[in-house]
Amino acid sequence: MRNALRFSLTLIVAVLLLLNQLPGVQAAERFVDNGDGTVTDTKRQLMWQKGDNGEQVTFENAQRYCKNLRLGGYGDWRLPEPEERDTAVAIALMMPKHDRDVYGRFDLYWSSDPTTLLPFNYHPSYGKEVSRVYPARKDDNAFARGVRSAKSAKDGSGE
Repeated sequence: MRNALRFSLTLIVAVLLLLNQLPGVQAAERFVDNGDGTVTDTKRQLMWQKGDNGEQVTFENAQRYCKNLRLGGYGDWRLPEPEERDTAVAIALMMPKHDRDVYGRFDLYWSSDPTTLLPFNYHPSYGKEVSRVYPARKDDNAFARGVRSAKSAKDGSGE
């Protein structure tokens, strides 16, 4: 009986692996670390900057940062649209949290909309999943992380 149960469970896991239905397998295939400071989200065809700018800045400075960003041989970086952010990306690009507040669960980043901040560096152990955006005011400061279309051609000049 025990061997039959073990065989059945092994068979189910093998079939799920073949069908690519295990959550860990899907996540591993969805996010590809390119080894050059970028991560590609194959589902949404976006390339994300793995790190960030390292300091909180104004919206205008965040835009300037992305415009001047040269990473992975690409120069067409921009701030993410609010709808391009999803929790899976935030978790996949997890970095050490900048916010040292014990109750802080994530860091806020600029989106392409100056009235919208996005949560990143979120870790599931910090509490309930984060799946929303946050309002921003004109004088707010937040971090910047570049994103670009993974479909765009590589900038051969490296600039």
